[in-house]
Amino acid sequence: MQKKVQKITVGFIIGIICISLIGSTFYAISLPGSDNTEDTQGQEALEQEYNQRKQAVVELSAALEKSPEDVEAQLALADAYYSKASTTIELNDEEYQEDLQNAITYYQKVLAQKDDNDVRLKLAISAFLSRDSNLANETYKELIEKEPQNVDVLYWYGMFQFYSKEDYKKAEQYWQTALKYNTDEKMKTKLEEMIARAQDIEP
Repeated sequence: MQKKVQKITVGFIIGIICISLIGSTFYAISLPGSDNTEDTQGQEALEQEYNQRKQAVVELSAALEKSPEDVEAQLALADAYYSKASTTIELNDEEYQEDLQNAITYYQKVLAQKDDNDVRLKLAISAFLSRDSNLANETYKELIEKEPQNVDVLYWYGMFQFYSKEDYKKAEQYWQTALKYNTDEKMKTKLEEMIARAQDIEP
């Protein structure tokens, strides 16, 4: 029963992960019992944010056409697609997947020209969210080898193990390791919450 509930909620949770990672402040979840005015306001805010992020993609795409080898322009466009995905997940699943695939494409182009673990982590998370398990796993493993004490990498690889692989024990191991190196109180809370969730599911 626990696993069934987990499967049902995974899509919703991953959407929240995507939104929180990007740092968006516009999004408000309508709780049960909210009135129609709140629902309408939330939808309007979502559509406004979507239009803004779509326009950013258009403008950055045009800029990149003028300088197709510009690594910074490629990275900016990848980030724009990544950011836009946090709105399209609520509006259109096909467009959401396209946004993630475009983000992956441009992150890979950036990495082909420079070695950057921050970009590599964004690639891994994008692959995770797009359900490309092979690419996500390979990229996370590479990151772990390069930065075995990186708390963000350990946290996100644990999330991948938890949601994509349903390997709750391994997820907990990565989060326990992250706790050893973590110095941030907010991250500590997130890690402890996920460890408790993994322990609750483990047989």
